Formats: sequence, C-alpha cells, structure tokens
Amino acid sequence: MPNNIHIYVFSFNRGRYLENCLKSIQICIPESSITIIDDQSSDGLTLDVLARLSQTCEVVTLEKDKFDDKTGGLYTNMNYAMYDVIKRKVKYVLFIQDDMQLVRPVTNSDLQRVDSFFECNSSSVQYYPCFFKSSNMLNPDHWQLDESGTAYLQDINLPYSGFSAVGIFHVGRFINSFGELNNIERDIDKKARMKGIQKGYAAYPFMMYLPFPISYRNRKRSFLHKFSERLAGAGFYPIQLLEGTQSKRLFDRNPMDFPFAEEFLIVEGLNSKTKWTFVGGVSALHNQGGYRSIIGRFLRLIG
Repeated sequence: MPNNIHIYVFSFNRGRYLENCLKSIQICIPESSITIIDDQSSDGLTLDVLARLSQTCEVVTLEKDKFDDKTGGLYTNMNYAMYDVIKRKVKYVLFIQDDMQLVRPVTNSDLQRVDSFFECNSSSVQYYPCFFKSSNMLNPDHWQLDESGTAYLQDINLPYSGFSAVGIFHVGRFINSFGELNNIERDIDKKARMKGIQKGYAAYPFMMYLPFPISYRNRKRSFLHKFSERLAGAGFYPIQLLEGTQSKRLFDRNPMDFPFAEEFLIVEGLNSKTKWTFVGGVSALHNQGGYRSIIGRFLRLIG
C-alpha cells in the first residue's frame, strides 16, 4: 500500500494530537510516505513535536498572509498537497488532520476495497474511510451500498454527499474535477454534487476524528471558546486500536448496519457516553443536548 499512496497530515498548534496521529499512521501503515503540512504553528510543544518528527518525515510550512476565520490556511495547504503529490506519481492521496488517527492496521484488502470503489464509481473522487457519528441522524432511505459492496453512497441531493476535506482521493480525478479549492467546504461539496460526484463512505472504516477535541477559530482560542470546550469536556482522548473481537465485530456485521464510532471504538474516559461530539467551541456544547445544549444556544446568541 505505501507505494501507491502518499499521506498528508495537516497540523496547527495541537502537538499532542499531531504526535498521536503520526504514531497511529506508523503503526497502522508501516513504512508509509508522509508529509506534514503545518499551518504556521506558534505553540512551543507543537514546534518541538514538529522538529522531532522532521527526522522521520517531511515537514512543510507554507508562507501565507491570509487565513480563513474557521479553517485557517487548510485549503491553501490542501491545494499545495494535491499539486505536490502529482510529482510523486502515485494514484491516491490520503488527507488526514492532526485531531484524527488511524484506528486499525490498513491491509492490502483495504486497498483492494479502495480500488474496487473507484473502478465501480467512475465519477467518484473520494473514498471516506471514517466511522459514522451518532450525532448525525441517518435515514437508511437516503443511503445505499455501492455495486462493489465496499462503500455507502448518500443521496446526491443531500449536503456533503460529494466532498469533505479528509479521506482518500483519486489524484487524477481530483485535479480534473476540482482544480483549485476555495475555503468553503459546503461550496466545494455543492460543486461536486452538481457534477454528479458522489463520495464513498467506507463500509469497513479505519480512520476517525478524536472525540471532544480542543479547537481553534480564527487561529485563536478566545475565552468564550475555551469556556465552552471546558464545559463540554474537551480534552485529549486518543482512540484505542481495534483488535481481536472488536475488529472481528466490525467485519462480521451486516454491512447495512452503519459503523458508528461510539459502537465500535474504545476511548478511555468516555465509555459512559453514548454520543460523542467531534466539533469544538460552542458547537461542542450545542451538540450534547440537555442543559449543555441550552447553554450552547445562549452562548451562540451572545457570541
């Protein structure tokens, strides 16, 4: 697999998360080819981690004057990565962010599933290898298993059925379909859907966001932002690698039983929570229900 795919990790001021992400890649895809694109981090721990990781993988920091309020320089960095990977002459690229990790070994069978998906879906650009979130209400009527049996396709009329910022991309199709990316994910997704492009959601996922993360807005953590995340229980919650019975249960299930993260993944300290949040700031409160949701709505009004 490493010879056919290059991995780009997008990083900003979350050193512990970045280290965990890289460790998971090195365990789950040994000898993989990795480039870290850092978005001009200033945090001391993150800079130390980047210096240490630069001994084993490429680290790139792009100079830029303008940043998006929500995503910083992510899309500029993604554009760089996609054109950089053309020179590497690989078929696929994996985009992963520092608050994510791989959760099980990636095998030749996984790559065969990726190949099968793109062969059966000639207009598709992206294979999304993440687990589903229980916070997202899924109507089975809006989903179907694709012809290869490796991925779910969502109703193309629904948001984010065509594009998201992480996952495995078919390099040639990406360039032909999107060219340069702008800073608004929903606009890119809309463009994809207008072209009839559907994203494949892996039936047997191997990657996920860390739950209850810390986050940044406008490259900062305001008092209100930090207060919201503290009340929501945000912190550093790495995911245990799937093995044994946990892994067997993922592969033995009926593929039309959606693979929700909360049902298959184990995170120390979160076993009692039946629904996790994967967003930061006020949204982390708003998504949890109960009194936290009420506080989140209030903070959103005054913020």
